[in-house]
Amino acid sequence: MSKRFSRRDALRIGLATAAVPAVGAAVGAPAGAGPAASPAIGAAFRRGAPVTAAPADAGAVVPRPGWIADTWSVAPFALNQVALGDGIYQQKRDRMLNYARTYPGTGNVLDAPERMLHLFRANAGLPAPGTWPGGWDTPNHLLRGHFTGHFMTMLAQCWADTGDDVFLRKLDHIVTGLGEVQDALETRNIGRVAGRFGRALRLGDPHPNQFVTLPATLLAGVADLTLSVWVNPVSAQANARILTVSAGSGTFLTLTPRVSADIGPRFAIRAGGPGSVEQRVESPSQLPTGTWTHLAVTVSGGTGRLYVDGVEVASAAVTVTPADLGATPNAWLGRSPSSNDPLLNAVVDDVQVHARALSADEIRALATTPADPTGGVDGAALVARYTFDDDGESAPDASGHGRDATIVGTGYPGFLAAFPEGQFVRIEPPMVQPNSGPNAVWAVWYTCHKIMRGLLNAYDLTGNEDALAIVQRMGEWTHSRLSRISPADRDRMWDTYSAGEAGSMNEVMVELAHHSTSAEQRERFLETAKAFTFSTLFNASVANVDQLSNRHANQYMAPNIGYLRIFESTGEQEYHTAARNFWSMVVPHRTFSNGGAGRSEHFRARGDITSGFTSSSDPRHAETCCAYNMLRLTRNLFFHEPEPELMDFYEKALHNQILSSRRDIDSSTATEVTYHQNMWPGRSRRIGNTVEYSRYGGSGSCCNGTGVESHTKYQETIFFRSADASALYVNLFVPATLTWPERGFVVRQETAFPAAGATTLRFLAGSGPLELKLRVPGWASAGYAVAVNGVDQGVDATPSSYVTIGRDWSAGDVVEVSMPLRFRVEKALNDKSVQSIMYGPTLMVVRDDTPSYREFSFYPHVGLDGDIGAAIEPADATMHFTTHGHLLAPYYVADPVPGQFNAFHPYVKRVEPEVVFRSVRSGVPNDGIRDAEGETFLDRVWEAAPFADHAAFLRRVERLSQEWAAVGRHSRQQRQAIVVAAARARAVL
Repeated sequence: MSKRFSRRDALRIGLATAAVPAVGAAVGAPAGAGPAASPAIGAAFRRGAPVTAAPADAGAVVPRPGWIADTWSVAPFALNQVALGDGIYQQKRDRMLNYARTYPGTGNVLDAPERMLHLFRANAGLPAPGTWPGGWDTPNHLLRGHFTGHFMTMLAQCWADTGDDVFLRKLDHIVTGLGEVQDALETRNIGRVAGRFGRALRLGDPHPNQFVTLPATLLAGVADLTLSVWVNPVSAQANARILTVSAGSGTFLTLTPRVSADIGPRFAIRAGGPGSVEQRVESPSQLPTGTWTHLAVTVSGGTGRLYVDGVEVASAAVTVTPADLGATPNAWLGRSPSSNDPLLNAVVDDVQVHARALSADEIRALATTPADPTGGVDGAALVARYTFDDDGESAPDASGHGRDATIVGTGYPGFLAAFPEGQFVRIEPPMVQPNSGPNAVWAVWYTCHKIMRGLLNAYDLTGNEDALAIVQRMGEWTHSRLSRISPADRDRMWDTYSAGEAGSMNEVMVELAHHSTSAEQRERFLETAKAFTFSTLFNASVANVDQLSNRHANQYMAPNIGYLRIFESTGEQEYHTAARNFWSMVVPHRTFSNGGAGRSEHFRARGDITSGFTSSSDPRHAETCCAYNMLRLTRNLFFHEPEPELMDFYEKALHNQILSSRRDIDSSTATEVTYHQNMWPGRSRRIGNTVEYSRYGGSGSCCNGTGVESHTKYQETIFFRSADASALYVNLFVPATLTWPERGFVVRQETAFPAAGATTLRFLAGSGPLELKLRVPGWASAGYAVAVNGVDQGVDATPSSYVTIGRDWSAGDVVEVSMPLRFRVEKALNDKSVQSIMYGPTLMVVRDDTPSYREFSFYPHVGLDGDIGAAIEPADATMHFTTHGHLLAPYYVADPVPGQFNAFHPYVKRVEPEVVFRSVRSGVPNDGIRDAEGETFLDRVWEAAPFADHAAFLRRVERLSQEWAAVGRHSRQQRQAIVVAAARARAVL
């Protein structure tokens, strides 16, 4: 069992829980920085009001509210201080709790942890029985290990929410297993291994030594040639290179141990230029794996000869000499110029290059005289020799000519992954290689972040000290890998598509710094956090220059969360500026009506919402991971500056994209979380034959991973408190009960939202002064009212704001908030005629499978209140409506019938061809005439609604028609026709 903080330690720093009245579901433990945090974290905890409630019984779970910065204006509550009540959020959460309890459906509580450990154990050479999670978490797959990190976070949050020990048991098992893997990886020989003579160099997986860079002038001026090498292949690879000397794809010299099942070793040379062809010497003989073989090739007199263990196995005409290649900037052992070819997975020893063709007897001597690896060969023509007997990254030239080589790829203590450390070498200089080629891992630092975040959450949420020890060692390893790379080279890494994706590594490094008791380690970790600054986009964001178009969205979202952590720890304002400006480039300029962003995982041009919606282009929109990261960024920005617009977006993305991303069925085998969410007309959460809930595996893709987190922490943003604990923020209208031990308050929110535009807050326990800050959503355009104990408070409520009710509260006080729901439209920025129908915060989709826009007209139904709801009627089911002969349903209803996928239209085409006022026509075109912002005349008229009476309406029409006529949009006759029609409409409006 993993070590865990004692309750006594938690009480010592003032984190005791209050006794919780039986007012709702049982509560568990929260997210957050633990009792062993640095003094800075301790100070952050002490900012709140003193603990006034009595400690809970000895079995209670201590609240752990998470990272809290001294610079924050508001702060969160611990997960176990907010218990969800009945409603759609609880239903979605419970489905994921069921998955967390029962996955993979075998009935054995430890089968899930064992799956999460399988690939890690295999990578460390430990026994790895059973199987793996699947999807991208399979042997040799491209993001293996990431899901284990998400799974740890999910389990920690589930325990924090419920206090159910089944989650703790699973989590502790994973943490213990990862510790064993890290210890095993620590025993690797990450330098030299036993060789044919003395010591040799292990290239390729599982060791980090990936290849050797040779001097670029190695073969300069060499006409006749002998290459001699001892090689011990680990696997039967095809097209891995022992030696490459290259000046590009058309000019090269290579020695390959195996080409295919039919062709074994091959020597090839090509000088490039017009009419050049590749000249080869190759043999069908295959080199055995796990055995030392001597391989040699000679070129002289127009003939090339290939030798295996001193025996000539092939010859062919080779009229091109190494001197014909000219300047060759690329010279390697173990690497090909093509990223599609594998790196050599073998042990090599005693590499010799001679500027003459050795005789057959000399070659035989090299292969058969173990006591003398030179075989007594005259060394006068020896160009270079590498024996790899010395430690370190340098491979000295044993010939004495000073042609030293460099071993690319070094391992460091603390490494932990489900793939070899050498995968990190691929993204580092000199390779800086995209995520392609055999056995390549897509985004190594992204996966590292998920594992570190999961371990840190295991510590923060549950107090598992072993998890902290493991992740601190990973932090030191991270520092070792990055501190030796220049800022310019790091920029090259982070700008590499997908391969440079690093999640929020900067976030975990800052938080690790504050968990450290060593000043030196804290400094190392903070500097390492800054090493994950994506300078190109970071500098543009600081300058508020939008350069997001066509960038991989998720790759550049997540670092902004860490920028805020750096700002919170160092006070360097540019990090906050970058994060805030980045957010404003995404919202609203690249945000769909469901709160998501991106098409095929990439940002589109600023303001481009609808391009490709009805074409045959890639229909994958709104990657769910992007919503996850934007919500995390939004929440953290709000802690600094509680701006209502931030919470408006938060509600939109959480209530629509995240809530809808979880399918409405139970499953013990798959997360049932969408990867993409299609915005095309008439599509569903199945694209072609691909079900988005299970794209790339139902428990293995990136969005499956973020999904298990999102649906087990819904309560984290419902309530916030001010930094000095003098105010309570009510941000989201979700049934929930808050227990606030520091103030002694227990507050329950009761609401039928989103089906009803009202919520009630009941003070169940506690008393004292408190400012209650009630959110006025941006969609609450009229009728927002607050009553305390039945007395109207006369609030001046402006949409997208907070109203404050300050008083001395007592148990039994009741606050009733009315915020009438209205239908409205949200227009695409680049085409205002393409619109989504919203009901309060809820995206209402048209249930229809026609692959083109449904066309709706609303203005002929609108009265003085401007409510398009006049054209919409309730249907039989809650939150379902009809309009224009079509069914409107909430976007968050996610395919509750197994095997069926509801087709929907998130956007419709608004068709209002003529300026009309209900049944009164003017004869003047409406859609065909738009202002500079793309709005029609009727759009501008009704944006001023509601109107007090017809006279106010007529004044609006007269004033607006005069403005449009003044700039030439309407003629004098058209203006007159509009005004006359508006006057005649008095009887029908």
